[in-house]
Amino acid sequence: MPDERQRQARQARPGKQEGRRKALPHLRSPALEALAGGDGAGQGQSERGKRGQPAGRPPRKPVSSQAYLAAEEQLKVPSLARKKLPARAVRLLDGVLDRVEQAEAAPAPARPQRSGLTAGWRRRLLAEEESATVTATPPELSEEEQRRLEELEMRLPRVAGRVDHWLLIVVLALLCFGLVMVYSASSFISASLYGDASYIFQRELLWAVFGVIAMLVTMHIDYRLWRRFSLIGMLLALALLVLVLRFGTSAYGATRWLTFGSFISFQPSELVKLVLALYIADWLARKGKQVRTFLYGLAPFVILVGVVLGLVLLEKDMGTAVIIAVAATAMFFSAGANIAQLLLALACGGLVFLTQAFRGYRYFRLLGFLDPFRDVTGINLQLYQSLLALGSGGWFGLGLGASRQKTGYLPLPYIDSIFAIIGEELGFIGCATVMLLFLWLAFRGFRLARRTPDLYGSLLATGITTWLVVQAMINIGSSTASIPYTGVPLPFISFGGSSLVVSMAAVGVLLNISRYVQEPDDPLFSRRTLELRLKRSRQRAAARARQSAS
Repeated sequence: MPDERQRQARQARPGKQEGRRKALPHLRSPALEALAGGDGAGQGQSERGKRGQPAGRPPRKPVSSQAYLAAEEQLKVPSLARKKLPARAVRLLDGVLDRVEQAEAAPAPARPQRSGLTAGWRRRLLAEEESATVTATPPELSEEEQRRLEELEMRLPRVAGRVDHWLLIVVLALLCFGLVMVYSASSFISASLYGDASYIFQRELLWAVFGVIAMLVTMHIDYRLWRRFSLIGMLLALALLVLVLRFGTSAYGATRWLTFGSFISFQPSELVKLVLALYIADWLARKGKQVRTFLYGLAPFVILVGVVLGLVLLEKDMGTAVIIAVAATAMFFSAGANIAQLLLALACGGLVFLTQAFRGYRYFRLLGFLDPFRDVTGINLQLYQSLLALGSGGWFGLGLGASRQKTGYLPLPYIDSIFAIIGEELGFIGCATVMLLFLWLAFRGFRLARRTPDLYGSLLATGITTWLVVQAMINIGSSTASIPYTGVPLPFISFGGSSLVVSMAAVGVLLNISRYVQEPDDPLFSRRTLELRLKRSRQRAAARARQSAS
């Protein structure tokens, strides 16, 4: 019975532990309160005010989650759901929350402004103290450190992969096709002038061997090493352009060749295409973001390219000047140039080219372009005979070696006008095959530029590919009267030692770049990518069918 009475008495009045349990709040972690929904911090505060807030104290405003986290950090209490604390800890927590609220509400104290001789260094010391409290970030590399890092990267060995076999196949196909067409287009002139129908072909075959050797050499040299010699090569190329104006050999109204003896002649403007691509790629890669500025980007670029174009135009070689200008502009654009500045430079350059186009024989070529069938025995002789050869070829041509225009009617049938001979002997099918090969070359070259891991290799691949493709476009456009006639060789096909050897060396650089490209996990035309595309298209079709049915 006494035990029963004591139990009833305890039930009638709350004990010491129960009163303490009612007076103390249930502390919850802000993360759990946020997951419970609503403003967890405010909800926890209102609940704590209902349970343990004294009667004479005004209710506290909701406190943010950061305040709870700060309080828990000072108390060293883990945030556990429904963690019960003693009354002393609750009072200490209330005090911490009050201080946090006051710190959040009070404005940041203003530092006193000092004046006098020591004001400057005192403010500097205060700024250093404030910056010391912030988490330190790694300092940016200086220009000297960046230069040393680039030199170190160029010295580090890399594991080379396989070359782009498709690019190699396309170039070799163009080279072999060109040898056959040079023999066919030059046989009549070789027999007439040298008494041997294969004389010009033998010279072209010798240059082709030198070109293949140059391609093999540049293909096995890491393209990054050319950055060391790009400046020296550029100075040497400019010196050659100056020498050809003074000691060059003139032919067909232009001074473009340096002759050594009776057999070897060299055209410096062909070498300038490759050397300029190497130098501009290095220069733009070193500039970085400064390419977008006028003082450090556009102005030096215009001056450099302008000097080269001026020397080439003095040789009366408008076609080569256009090729160099387009290739350099493509590289400058790919490096991230300012579009507005680039358009302004293009407008100024276009005006300069127009002033040159309306001078001398170029003006008569413009008139001939507007009316190709006017003065067919004078200024339009070559263009008219080219169109006649293309028209007589039909779909399948007259047959290999059966051209009539190469027998003295069409000037330079194995150099500038070789595309017309291709159309006459092999017809539309032969011309389309050549254009498709150059389109495939453009695709593989720009694909390399996109997948090259470093900026220098990407710009170099862009410049070389643009140069080769634009030169082919100009030659084909001139033979078909699509653009005003200008004499440039068709890469890998036309006769010409300088053009062939330099072009093959440039292809070797492209092949070396292809050995270090980063292949994507799922290429565009891979089997996996095509299967995923087919699967997605079927899923979309099924979804549309379900929507239409519903």
